[in-house]
Amino acid sequence: MRLFHLHLICLAKEQCPLRLSSLDNLFNAVSDNSKESDNTDLINITSSAFFHSSVAMTITSHDNKIMAVNTAFTEITGFEEDDIVGKNPRVLSSGKHDKQFYQEMWTALSRDKKWSGEIWNKRKDGELFLEWITINAITNSAGEITHYCSIFADITERKAAEEAICRLTYNDPLTDLPNRRAFMERLEDTLSIARQDNQLCAILFLDLDNFKDINDTLGHDVGDAVIKETALRLKTCIREDDLIARLGGDEFTVCLLDITSVDDASTVAQKLLDAMASPFILGEERLYFSFSIGIALYPEHGESTQELLKHADQAMYHAKFSGRNKFSFFDVSMAQHALNKTEIVKHLRNSMGSDQFSIHYQPIVNLETGMIDKAESLLRWTHPELGFISPDEFIPIAEDIGLICELGDWVFRQSASQVKSWQEKYIENFQLSINISPKQFQNESCDLEEWIDFLSQKALSNKAISLEITEGVMMNEGSLTEQRLGMLKHAGIEISLDNFGTGYSSLAYLKKLNVDYLKIDRTFIQNIHINLDDQVMCEAIVVMAHKLKIKVIAEGVENEAQLNFLKSVGCDYAQGYWFSKPVPGHDFELLLSKNGIQIH
Repeated sequence: MRLFHLHLICLAKEQCPLRLSSLDNLFNAVSDNSKESDNTDLINITSSAFFHSSVAMTITSHDNKIMAVNTAFTEITGFEEDDIVGKNPRVLSSGKHDKQFYQEMWTALSRDKKWSGEIWNKRKDGELFLEWITINAITNSAGEITHYCSIFADITERKAAEEAICRLTYNDPLTDLPNRRAFMERLEDTLSIARQDNQLCAILFLDLDNFKDINDTLGHDVGDAVIKETALRLKTCIREDDLIARLGGDEFTVCLLDITSVDDASTVAQKLLDAMASPFILGEERLYFSFSIGIALYPEHGESTQELLKHADQAMYHAKFSGRNKFSFFDVSMAQHALNKTEIVKHLRNSMGSDQFSIHYQPIVNLETGMIDKAESLLRWTHPELGFISPDEFIPIAEDIGLICELGDWVFRQSASQVKSWQEKYIENFQLSINISPKQFQNESCDLEEWIDFLSQKALSNKAISLEITEGVMMNEGSLTEQRLGMLKHAGIEISLDNFGTGYSSLAYLKKLNVDYLKIDRTFIQNIHINLDDQVMCEAIVVMAHKLKIKVIAEGVENEAQLNFLKSVGCDYAQGYWFSKPVPGHDFELLLSKNGIQIH
């Protein structure tokens, strides 16, 4: 019986597309000598090759009954020859393929006399496996199908390895989101469809605010947990058909497909911002993060993937420079006026320690006495080729690339040296305030304790310098931040809370951190002389602050009407262009020499 089975294999050989290298020549030999099939030696060799091949083989009858299987079949499926001969191959069926799948396979066999493909089958113990199978129909001289020859290999592990490689190629391993490569390829396809169907699409470029130092301060595990949680939150904000990817680091992208208007993009962008509002609870840490989001529209802002991503990236930096935790749409002016980030990074690194940096000073006027007894130190950068570069452009980059500690330390020491001179010349208790980045609290390489020692070396009171922090510092309740704020307060350095009212202000934080000054943001001041709501808000802030024994500084005062209102509600200090714009040190000395004249 087995010899007959082998004879059928030999007859079918020339129709089998799956070439089995070791058997190939042998089959040729048998086929060439088919008229001499009584050659016992050759048939025995062929029989041995069939039954001991590493590739599984079966012979079935025209009515689909198994007639013979080889050893490899048994090893793969678990079925012995006695278990399976005479049965329909459906005993191997996994149930993963529907009736249509098998109908199409039999249609191809009837028409083409062959079929190849992947099939999920089931071993004797019930375990499923994936096989690559080639089935050839064997016909008689009349062209009628008499038997089927099947050759298959278990590709379960190979397929799993291929999928793993594909996943590594196209998926971010941390979040399992598509990576940059996958996003770019899918975006190309999406834009082709949009171009053909005249659709409107939006590309959103998202960058986590104040994330860069997390790995350094809290460890990579915490940073990874934040990224994974962020990815989960983002998925809840978009439709199933929209594209989302992690480009790398703390950057994500979203493509909104076939939107009806610009408002759709705005709505989704706001949902993404809102999704980040609740704290990230990571062990004992409560961390707050936000996004800066840039949006570019297809086809208005570009037609290629590279152009759209570039413009969305530029819009994202505009949002970041405008205060973060917001979204911005691209416009042509961004491309025309925004400096290339890479160029800024290069020049910023090269400029450290040079004379390109300077400090300008803006007076803070005591509204009770009319005297300038404080000022804010503001860092300025003038590059020999690029000219003046706005702090809004280079400060976030300095934070991102780890230069903010060095810049901040330089500003502190320069300001301390300057305040010593002005105290000796003009006002004994004169005070300078400097802005301090949240990164300086979170980065252990920023040694703030050295500042206390430096003041002592200069024979300065610790009240000679006050530090301006933003609400972002308070919202990150990390132990290092709290420890450093506590250390500075214990040493006697005064703390100002900048831009009060524009973020997540909390009275509990004000009391906990024992803030000395609140600075009312300029957005509440600009229309205070004509807008009743702003008047009520400012007066409420002043009353609340005074109840907490906190003094109030109003920013952005530009006319006498604003000044008069602030004095009427008991505001303590004011600064703005009504008194003076920020000026270099020698010009500021002229203001001090005429102290009190401006508002008398």
